[in-house]
Amino acid sequence: MPDHDAWPEFVLPWDDNASAPTDMSFLLDRPAGAHGFIRIADGHLITGNGVRYRAWGQNLTGAAALPPVSKAPILARRLGKYGINCLRLHHIDHRWPHGVLLRRLARPAPHEEGSASSLSRRDSEPTRSLDPEAMARLDYFIACCGDNGIYMDLNLNVSRPFTAADGVKQVDWIGFGKGLTYFDPQLIRLQKEYAAQMLGHVNPFTGHRYAEDPTIAIVELVNENSIVESWVCGRLRGEQTKPFGNWGDIPPAYAEDLDRLWNHWLARRYPDRQMLVQSWSGDLCDYEDPSAGSVRRLRPEEFATAGRGRFHDEATFYAEIERRFFREMAAYLRGELGVRQVIIGSSDHNHSIHGTLHVENNSEFGIIDGHVYWQHPRMPGDAWSPTDWTITNTPMVDAPDHSAPAQLSRSRVKGLPYIVSETNEPFPNDHAAEYIPIVAAYALLQDWDGLFIYSHRGDSAEQWGDNVISGFWPTANDPLKMVETAIGALVFLRGDVQAARQMVERHVTHERVLDSLRSDLPDDVYPYELHHLPGRLALVHATALANFHADSPSPAVGDTVLPAGTITSDTGELIWEEKPGDGRVRVDTPRYQAGIGRAGHYATSNLTVEFETPFAAVQLVSLEAEPIARAQRLLLVTGARVANTGLRWKDDSRTSVGEQWGHAPVRIEPVTGWLELCGLEGVKGLTLYPLDPRGQPSAEGRPFLAEGDIWKITLDRKDATLWYLIRAAR
Repeated sequence: MPDHDAWPEFVLPWDDNASAPTDMSFLLDRPAGAHGFIRIADGHLITGNGVRYRAWGQNLTGAAALPPVSKAPILARRLGKYGINCLRLHHIDHRWPHGVLLRRLARPAPHEEGSASSLSRRDSEPTRSLDPEAMARLDYFIACCGDNGIYMDLNLNVSRPFTAADGVKQVDWIGFGKGLTYFDPQLIRLQKEYAAQMLGHVNPFTGHRYAEDPTIAIVELVNENSIVESWVCGRLRGEQTKPFGNWGDIPPAYAEDLDRLWNHWLARRYPDRQMLVQSWSGDLCDYEDPSAGSVRRLRPEEFATAGRGRFHDEATFYAEIERRFFREMAAYLRGELGVRQVIIGSSDHNHSIHGTLHVENNSEFGIIDGHVYWQHPRMPGDAWSPTDWTITNTPMVDAPDHSAPAQLSRSRVKGLPYIVSETNEPFPNDHAAEYIPIVAAYALLQDWDGLFIYSHRGDSAEQWGDNVISGFWPTANDPLKMVETAIGALVFLRGDVQAARQMVERHVTHERVLDSLRSDLPDDVYPYELHHLPGRLALVHATALANFHADSPSPAVGDTVLPAGTITSDTGELIWEEKPGDGRVRVDTPRYQAGIGRAGHYATSNLTVEFETPFAAVQLVSLEAEPIARAQRLLLVTGARVANTGLRWKDDSRTSVGEQWGHAPVRIEPVTGWLELCGLEGVKGLTLYPLDPRGQPSAEGRPFLAEGDIWKITLDRKDATLWYLIRAAR
């Protein structure tokens, strides 16, 4: 195992506002919303003046979205410097200081005060008011971000800790209320009330109600929440006997409510029991009668043997609950509150089941959102334990058919914008250098509309500048991911990878959509509802769901021929080499070229690199509108592993560090080897300048060695950096 503490320090200053060759803020249209609201046209997001808008974002979670007023303008400028043009305000529906809900009036117990674990702890006070200090901070931060060209994605219901004082029953048993928020009348009333308070709030720094503030681009109703998913995953049984976490069974009282709704739904659909018997081909017990409220709901272990009629009816019942909630909330936001932003229902996020029905429900909003993680940590005990967890820690380049682009591609709907509002390869995976460049490149191939890394920060709003990676998700202090965010902003917002030339439309029958919910084939193995289509489809062509109610499925078996071995996009710009234990990805476009994978030799049109580091991503981009061949300035990013000082893996399996996360400062594994540039027009000399964490040249430049029209230089451990400026003399 490596000695992380021997690696050089590379600390990103929290207050980095300095101009530098790496400053990507020029990509942002300032101020945000200057031309009106972000809206939908011709299947994509556009600005108010009709220009294509791509969101290159990160999440700010909980207290991190409420920075102190003294820090807000500094943080907004720093975010803009890395090219971030949209922030997703996530998990802010908590009490101050963790969110915007009114702080507790009674003094918390000493062990609760300031504790992150208190986020999920219930108290006896209502959560039905906003905290003035929290909103003042949020108002100012939104205004500062807007001035820097950064839009907002405002989440409504995520993880609100409802209390008995809110009029919520069995409140200690509901966790985040997953599934329940769709049908419980009191929870729906509370969601509307919160929406009215947030979206009706006037920001004194902008003069706008949130509902009429063009700085806010998107409003999301619920997060990773589907009652269809809850049913398929066995969370609607109602057999709870004690409080549970957020992904467990619902309390008995809510299950009884669902039973009543189910039987009322059947009674309306089938006026007499005999019609139900006929529709279900007799798949009904003698005691079951909708008029008596005695027809039970299916459990997942019964799906395989349930009759077609019975299974399809119950799936339709849950789908209608989702659609009714979405329509009711959309009408309330648009009609009562005057919301002018793009609205998203929820995300397609659970890739252990088929999400086609949930995607269809969300398509009513005219936009689709997806979530995926490469090797999300597994936590067998406490759902968010920082000590009891494991990861698989294998690279995505070895799994093209199961990669993040393949999984995410299932959710796009033809003619609708598609964003990915949560995605990441969580720290401390050894191969995380692969993630941002691969996902950004293939998102452009698929012509998606936004990517949001989860997350920028999610801890105390006061601790900016602690210079440590504090868990699986935060990127603010992760030098690798922030440097790759900056180069990714340039590539993604500029559109340096061509969109695919061919769109493979997927047409599915409604029966297939419903039956996919009881498929025993895991969705992360078969990413599409048509199982003969492998995930590599998304690495070659664009793909989208085009019809949820087709007469017959298409494409048929054999209609779409996809390559084995080397998987090349139909544009020729993206090459994924499928090699057992040695997968590799190359990007070869006029302005952006990269090699990603294990140590070895990579070649593109203008870049040849051979690195010795075990796993790395080497990226080269033109800092100008000109292609690499004619640019005066190039940015070279060489990323490998990062670690906190003192981070220690438990054993050689490298699947967990347990509680040994380490401490500041953060360190980087240098990428060593050599690289060559060729095909550069009229160049008389090239100089390589290592850049410091602020993106400033940190040493005297080193000249490339010319060998004919090839320019060669070594990558030296002494450079101790992730990025370099290359200047060409002509």
